[in-house]
Amino acid sequence: MDTHTRGASSPVQRFASELRRLRMAAGNLQVKTIAARAQCSSATVSEALNGRRLPGETVTCRLVAVLGGDWGRWQALWREARTELDTLKREGPEAPTEALRVGMVRYPDPTSFYRAAAERIRTARCEVRLTYVRLHPPGHWGAAEVAEYFSTVLQWARDHSGEGASARRIIGVPERDGEPRADYVQWLREHQEETTDIYAYEARVMPWTVSCAWHNTGLVDDSVTFLSFSGAGRQQLTGFSVEGPAFLAYFADSFDQAWGALEPLDTYLARHCR
Repeated sequence: MDTHTRGASSPVQRFASELRRLRMAAGNLQVKTIAARAQCSSATVSEALNGRRLPGETVTCRLVAVLGGDWGRWQALWREARTELDTLKREGPEAPTEALRVGMVRYPDPTSFYRAAAERIRTARCEVRLTYVRLHPPGHWGAAEVAEYFSTVLQWARDHSGEGASARRIIGVPERDGEPRADYVQWLREHQEETTDIYAYEARVMPWTVSCAWHNTGLVDDSVTFLSFSGAGRQQLTGFSVEGPAFLAYFADSFDQAWGALEPLDTYLARHCR
């Protein structure tokens, strides 16, 4: 949803001005604190507060809750801003296109991709967002670099648990007729046991009913996006990374919207492991 705006009195900027007032009334919390409590990225919070982007309704609800606002009032404000934006887009001139300058690196195989992703995660400042949507759980990978990548994510979360950091993973679990595959359930149990005491790490489950894998994302802070694409074979994977906060912001919005709608890992397991 493209909500970038121009103009001194745009609906997004008016909405942001009200949001800043609410933040001040709540004690002027730091952006990273708001982001951690609202379970969204610092970039999303910053864009909302500075009027660069109108957050989605779900994200707005979480921000207002963190800042102690009345959601009934804020929902009306958000809908008013959203309606005005839609009207301006329909009636105004077509927005000019913008050429983004991004740095892209291509990785031809799983080893190079996972090695690069692990190296970048080790340098993350405060936030890592990941997806894993494949037909087979991570244990089927044979390369040492893949195992190191998964352990790097958890180690980063352990090392940063006391710093307001956040590592979140969306796991796509293959299901048929509402039942997850047995090998996935086993891995989910093991993953839950491994991560239960890591405060900065969270996982949520997306039921996956399509008989194919999907592309996966790794978002590090507000700086770099890793994208991987599965091949026909179990061990096949290629991908690339893109430097640039503007590019990452679109994937961050998509991730945060999905995150708010998905079931936590422990709740999912409680339903399927009785």
